[in-house]
Amino acid sequence: MKETNWKSIAITSMVTLLLILILLIWGFYLERAEEEKTYSCYYDICADYPEAVLDDPLCTCYEYDVLGNLQEVKTVYLK
Repeated sequence: MKETNWKSIAITSMVTLLLILILLIWGFYLERAEEEKTYSCYYDICADYPEAVLDDPLCTCYEYDVLGNLQEVKTVYLK
């Protein structure tokens, strides 16, 4: 039987760990960016309206009319 080289196993393990760490950091960054867009839509842009919908990249604000139906009031394009 051929012995495995421990150096190649160590290097492969470190590269795999580094790739996993990079992917985790990237995932957290994307999630935080999405939360910031949602917060901006609901609490900054549509703060004066009772309903808001975020369809990336559009933020739409709705208001109730006299009959109680939702009507679109404002639509903002988020960058």
